[in-house]
Amino acid sequence: AVVSTQSTGGYNLISVTKPNSPVHRYCERHQIPVDLFNKSVLPFGRKKRDFAGYLGIVASFGHMIPSKVIRSMELGFVNIHPSLLPKYQGAAPLPHTLLNGDTEYGITVLEALPRSFDRGKILRQTRISVPASISGSEFWDYTAQNMAENTGEFLERYEEHVACAKPQDHSSASPAPRISKEQLRFLSRVCPHVQTAEQIYNIVRCLDLYNMSVVCSWQDRTLKLKSVTLISDPHVRELARTRLRSGQFVLWEGILVVKCAEDTVLGIESMVLPFKPVITAQQFYKDHCNNRVEKVLRMVYSPSEWGFHHKQCGR
Repeated sequence: AVVSTQSTGGYNLISVTKPNSPVHRYCERHQIPVDLFNKSVLPFGRKKRDFAGYLGIVASFGHMIPSKVIRSMELGFVNIHPSLLPKYQGAAPLPHTLLNGDTEYGITVLEALPRSFDRGKILRQTRISVPASISGSEFWDYTAQNMAENTGEFLERYEEHVACAKPQDHSSASPAPRISKEQLRFLSRVCPHVQTAEQIYNIVRCLDLYNMSVVCSWQDRTLKLKSVTLISDPHVRELARTRLRSGQFVLWEGILVVKCAEDTVLGIESMVLPFKPVITAQQFYKDHCNNRVEKVLRMVYSPSEWGFHHKQCGR
C-alpha cells in the first residue's frame, strides 16, 4: 500500500509494505519513508492527523486494509485492481485471466471500502489486450507496468475521476479466488486425451505465474513441459487429425506436435525429464524416440494414466 499527497512539483510518499518485498527494497534505495506492515499496529504506527491531505493507494497487497486506516485518509483510499471489474473480483485475477484464455483484461481504479474486497465504485478503467504468446512471468511484468501507468494517469486527473465514479453491477460479477496449492497441483497434471490444446496451453501460462510446470506421463516417467505453443498450421493440424490419436506426438520442424482432445494440436518446444536439465523437443526426440519406436508402439497408456502415446509419423 502506498500513501501519497500532492506537494510542490510532485508527491510526498509513505510506503506501507511487507519486509524485504520489492517495494520495501525500492523505497530504501530511493529514500522513501517506509512503514513495515504489522496487522497489530493501527494505523501502522502513525497518528490519524499525519494523514491530513493524503490519499491511500493499495495494489496487490494481499491483506484486508483495516477500516481505521481507510477512514484516516482525508482524500480517500483507492485500489488498483488488474481486471475489468466487476469481472474477477478477488485475490487472483491474473491467474483466472490466463486460465480462462481471455484475450482482454484491464486495470481498474476503484474506491477501497472497509471490510470489503473489490466492490467499491469504479473511478477509472482501462481495457488492455492480452498478448496471445505471453508467458505467465511476462504477464506479471506487463501488468505491473500497466498498473503503474494507470496509477500515474489517475493521479494527474484525480478530481475528475472521483467526480465520475460509478457503482459496479454486482449482478454480473465473477469471482477470482486465490488458487490453493492443492488446486495448482491438480491443474499441473495435464492429459491430452481429455483436454484441448488451448486448455493445456492456458494452464501452462497460469502455472508459470507460480513458477510451476505442467506434468504428464511418458513411458512411466514424469515429463515436465517447459515451453509450449499452439499449432495453427493447417497442414500440421490435418496431419494430426488423420494420422494421430489423442496423446500421440510426432516431431515437426523441431517441435513435438501432440494431438489433444477435440482434434486440437499442441506444440511442445522444451521439456524436462527427471533429474535432467531442460532439453529441446528436437533433442528429446533424438535421444529417446527415434531408436525406440517399435518398443514404444507396443506400450499402452489409458487416459486415466495422464499419459502420452507415441507414434512415429511421416510428414
